[in-house]
Amino acid sequence: MKLSITALGLACLLLSAAGAADAHRTWLLPQSAHIDAAAGGKATLVNIDAVASEDLFEYEIGLQLGQVLVLGPDGKPLKPEAPVTARNRTSFEIKLEQPGTYRVSNSAESVFASYKLGEETKRWRGKPADLSAQIPAEAKDLQVTRTWMVSETFVSKERAGLPPFQPTKQGLELQALTPVTDLSNGDSSRLRLLLDGQPLPDATVTVLRGGSRYRYKLGELTLKTDAQGELAITWPEPGRYWLGLGHEVAAKGDQQARRYRYSATFEVLPK
Repeated sequence: MKLSITALGLACLLLSAAGAADAHRTWLLPQSAHIDAAAGGKATLVNIDAVASEDLFEYEIGLQLGQVLVLGPDGKPLKPEAPVTARNRTSFEIKLEQPGTYRVSNSAESVFASYKLGEETKRWRGKPADLSAQIPAEAKDLQVTRTWMVSETFVSKERAGLPPFQPTKQGLELQALTPVTDLSNGDSSRLRLLLDGQPLPDATVTVLRGGSRYRYKLGELTLKTDAQGELAITWPEPGRYWLGLGHEVAAKGDQQARRYRYSATFEVLPK
């Protein structure tokens, strides 16, 4: 499943303002973050929605899927099932066969280029593999920004453990140091953020609770990672939460400018 160039550009545009209170945000949202078989949860299929919205967790724009990766509790990849794209949401299902915690992610990579042909400035956005073919040989003052974006969520069956983590050492990645499903208000979660495989210190992370259309204040939490790239979140009240951050690296020498965007969703139940 691949993003079209139009959807890829839209996704990058939406995530470029991930920290702004009035911006669209992208998110993956499971119907439930934890299924307890003892409570009658025999169904093994969980639905995941992929959406961009201004009001968090309201269905506004369905996102076409990029590279979808589902990892089971044993770290092995699983195939998402029954993908459907509608105007206001994209949905797919994952099958929970093993007890434990699953990681679900949707990622995409794009490039934005600006250059001059004579005195006219041209711009192009698309897939990295198409860049060289789209830029004329006579182009001057070429500037390229490469963007990596990742949206993730986590689902557990029967028992909530650490989600599988297989670092790609590319872009922003989140490693859970404590379980991140079957959470209740007052619980704390400890996370580590990595950039290109290395801990990312002093990074600003935004945490928002859903349901903002029903209250005047967003209730935004702003946190920073420590010297080891770690942070702790104490979940203040029940609800669904969005975590987001961005990081940019300026162009240097022959190296392209880089832009990274990451988001994750969590569910917190009442005690």
